[in-house]
Formats: sequence, C-alpha cells, structure tokens
Amino acid sequence: MPHQLILGTRPSKMAVMMAQTAKARLEAAYSGLTVEVRTYASTGDTNQGDLKKIGGKGAFVKDLELRLLSGEIDCAIHALKDVPGDVDMHPDLEMTCFFEREDPRDALIMREGLALPTDGAGLTLATSSPRRKAFLHRLYPQAKIIPLRGNVDTRMRKLAEAQFDGMVLSYAGLHRLGLQSHASHVYSAEEMLPAVGQGVMSLQVRKADAQKCAFLKVVHSSSTDRAVSAERRLLRVLEGNCYAAIAGHCIEGNGIRQLEAWVSDPDGREWLTTTCQQTSADDPAALGEQAARELLARGARRLIDAEPLSSVS
Repeated sequence: MPHQLILGTRPSKMAVMMAQTAKARLEAAYSGLTVEVRTYASTGDTNQGDLKKIGGKGAFVKDLELRLLSGEIDCAIHALKDVPGDVDMHPDLEMTCFFEREDPRDALIMREGLALPTDGAGLTLATSSPRRKAFLHRLYPQAKIIPLRGNVDTRMRKLAEAQFDGMVLSYAGLHRLGLQSHASHVYSAEEMLPAVGQGVMSLQVRKADAQKCAFLKVVHSSSTDRAVSAERRLLRVLEGNCYAAIAGHCIEGNGIRQLEAWVSDPDGREWLTTTCQQTSADDPAALGEQAARELLARGARRLIDAEPLSSVS
C-alpha cells in the first residue's frame, strides 16, 4: 500500500465534498496513509453551453482520465451518473470501487413563497437532464421546462433571482452540501425513477496499478457494485447517452434482485417501463441485458432516437 495517494476531482463544491469524504474514510481505515486532493476543472465545468456540443457527460470525466493516464494523479473520483455508459472506458483504466449508495431520489426545489405545482400552469421549471425533463412534462404538463447548467451554488442563485420558479436536483447532492432542507418535494421512484448510477461515488485507477491500489476496496460496497452493474448494462445495451431520457434503478432484498427500467421520448409524451427480477446469486449484468432487450423489443429505440418537439419547451 502506498503511503500517499493523489486523488483527482473536479473543483465544484460538490465534487470536492465527495473527494474529502473519500479521503476521510481512507485515512481513517489506514494509519499512515495520506490522501492529497487535487482539483482540475473539466470541459463540462468551464463550458456552460449545450452538453451535446461539448462531448456529453464525458465532458465531466475526460480531463480527470487524462490526468490519470499521464500519472499526474493516482486515482480519480466521479459521481457515477456522470460517467458515460454508452462507450467503452479507456482500456488502461478501470473503476476499482463503488461507495455505498446514497439516497438516489430526485428533489424539487421551488422558489421561496411558491407552492408545489399541480399541473404546472404559469410555472417555469429548470433541469439539465433529459430524463428529468421528460418526467416533469408528465407530472406538470402545463409547465414550461427550460435547460439549466452550472454548479449547485449557481443554480440556487438563479432560483433566488427568479430566473425560473423551480428546479430538480439530486437529493444525495443536496444532502452532501447540507442543503436538503431546501427540497420542497422529494420524488418517489414511482413519480420519477432515478438515473442510472445516481447517488453513487466511484473511484477510478490505472489497470497497471490495480494490485497496488487494492487497498481502496476498504470503501467498496459489493451491493452497490451489483446494482450499478445491472443499471449500466441496461444503459449500454440501450445505447443510451446523456441526450436520452432513460432511467434505471436496481435494488436487492430477500434473495431477489430487481431492476426497474424506463425509457421516454424527450418530451415525456410516450414512455415504456419494465421490471425484471433474478435471484441474488445470478449475474446482475444479465438482469440489465434482459430489461434492455425487453424495452427494445417494444420500441424503445424509436423513443431514444426521437427529436424533441422544440429545443426549449
């Protein structure tokens, strides 16, 4: 085990909080280990334009991966939902561990003084996620849905400035920042199925260092590993990307593993769902494959490839 580990992360408050959490857990587990956190701005952080034009979700992880490949850092930490599931990871890199999953649900934050929406009439709601956009169209068909980029502080400021009436963020992210009290409503999975990998922090290393970094497994959650294996296989077989409205959430209990999957057109007008189960002894990736094949057989490709009715609806 090395005496020092250089951990790379993005510079946002959220990302730094994740890195500090990993640092604290690792140093508590191993006496003599020092974890140095270094921050690097990603293309997704510095360019607030359309994600589709700057490389999709990969814009948040590629820069850290390049630092990892060059040897500048020993390990990178990611919010797993930001790691593309539709393309192969660089062959020299691997995800070595997944932290225990935090609350994967989505939260609605309304501007102070505004009531929860019913049909959304007269309201403008903001989100950067095609999945959330599609669900918001379903839940509040009269609302105007606009795109939103930026870190949580930026988004909270825009909300306070009344640039829109409400927004949807990850509840786990709000909790990490101590902002959970701002949530006006936390959606159940039945209302808004979580994104693949939502609520999961992951550590990435060079494959050549896998044995040297095996000690990182002290923060690894096997149950989370199994769940995200099913979810990410679902996303991969569907050929889903950051522009597609796809959700997948896997849970385990009483010897059963269950994956709920959902696909929609960009405007939430038409959607497909399926729920697949297997025993906990089975390969979780096979569960993701089964769910994806069922959705594709029922026309999921048409929904995934559909164009939105308008760029801002």
